[in-house]
Amino acid sequence: MKKSLSLKRCAAFLLAACMVLSLLAGCGGGGGEKEPSNSTPSTGNPDASGGAPAGKDSLTVALTDEPDYLSTCDHDSLMGVQMNLLTYNGLIRIDMETLSPVCDLAESYTQDSDLEWTFRLREGVKFHNGEELTAADVAASIQYAQTFAASAIYTGSMEKVEALDSNTVKITTSAPTPNLLFDLGYHFNFILPKSLIDSGNDFSANPVGTGPWKFVSWDKGNSIQFEAFDGYFDASRKAAIQNLEFVMIPEGSTRTMSLEAGDVDFVYSVASSDIDRLRSDESVTVEQVVSVENFFLFLNTVTTAFEDENLRKAVAYAINREDIVAGALNGYGTPSYSCVSMGYAESTDEGSYTYDVDKAKEYMAAWGGDPSTVTLDIICSNATKTAIATIMQNQLSAIGINVPINEMDSATYQEQMRTTDLVSAIVSWSPANAMTYVQRFHSTRRQNTPAGMADAHMDELVEEMNTTMDAGARTGMIQTIIRESNDRCWFVPIYQVNYFRAHAAGLQNVVCSATGYVDFCTMHW
Repeated sequence: MKKSLSLKRCAAFLLAACMVLSLLAGCGGGGGEKEPSNSTPSTGNPDASGGAPAGKDSLTVALTDEPDYLSTCDHDSLMGVQMNLLTYNGLIRIDMETLSPVCDLAESYTQDSDLEWTFRLREGVKFHNGEELTAADVAASIQYAQTFAASAIYTGSMEKVEALDSNTVKITTSAPTPNLLFDLGYHFNFILPKSLIDSGNDFSANPVGTGPWKFVSWDKGNSIQFEAFDGYFDASRKAAIQNLEFVMIPEGSTRTMSLEAGDVDFVYSVASSDIDRLRSDESVTVEQVVSVENFFLFLNTVTTAFEDENLRKAVAYAINREDIVAGALNGYGTPSYSCVSMGYAESTDEGSYTYDVDKAKEYMAAWGGDPSTVTLDIICSNATKTAIATIMQNQLSAIGINVPINEMDSATYQEQMRTTDLVSAIVSWSPANAMTYVQRFHSTRRQNTPAGMADAHMDELVEEMNTTMDAGARTGMIQTIIRESNDRCWFVPIYQVNYFRAHAAGLQNVVCSATGYVDFCTMHW
């Protein structure tokens, strides 16, 4: 099967990110962080390249929709995590350019055995409320995260988290956990002040962390405002822009016209229909990133007819991904045939399904049911997902499957994903490494999505992978999981995203990650 050359090149890049799991060395003093920028904010007049006005100290970002939560522990949405990255830090962070784990609040760490890890904290780190970070905050934060069902994948292995002294944390896992550093870099394990945990603070309404930005206000449905945290501990990543505002502009062309008019400075998601026009505008820079985000058709394989493997395979064969990319994305995407994005070192599309209506009909016959009794209700949370579902609706009619489409706002969509009534949804997923990706195939993910898959054999494979410290053996296990998941068609991959972000040309040092996030810390005028 053909794969894009850009994704093949990306695979070599991401190999280094995945191999870090086999390293047992600590971060050292620098923790792999970038050197401070030598650039200074613009002080001149705007120029033909889109330079910022004199004294500009703000950045306005246009979003398609707002996050569901600002807290760290009760969500798993891309936009929610993006907000968390502004206000919080973890012991470890995932570097947005290399996708490797590096030290963050931890100054260094050691792996003392297969089960024991010790982390030494940076000294003098302050929370936004003025309190100083201690090991007690770290222990309390992870223990707090463990009270949320959504965090189980990332906290469940941590049997004991203890403060040995004010600056030293020991984590003991219940079993060998090769993915621990990545787990600690995810938002569920971001560090909160123990005093606010103990007082019952609502972290969605009042997020308080150690991050480079302080929360100011949230006008739901309209805007979210942050300001730079002057006391941020990492001089190389301290925000150069004082005021950061996110505004909600759902309609794609309105977002880009707002950028061209100078009403916003950054468009988080560029509508595919506007890419060519923006590229011709000298005052605008378009960033294209080959991502590891995979869009797929989620299927309820527990309480619906799609429990039957033959029916799932019929759907997979009936979907023409090339037509979806052309029709819904104006060609700006890569057809996807694997349940795990191509680009990771372990990625493979073996066992997957290409477009073949005759094969689809054969599997419908093998299923043996009446197609008129099958209704594939698809929920969508934005216009792009609806466009994908609409094309899919027409394609699946060829095998007699009716496809109602239900478009809803993001909050309602997330609520529906957490019910057993869900039949199907257009969903995306983009973790930093393949091991985290395939955690999705374990039945414990039903804690987040009750309609998700449940298979004892797949649980065994994932559990064995999770406790295998040998990097080579673990790679083989990950590939086995991917091949079997492709073959059994637990869900149907559709396309792999190419991210298009756009911003005023005067905005410098813009870093857009392959995982979907944007590093606002590094930006300056």
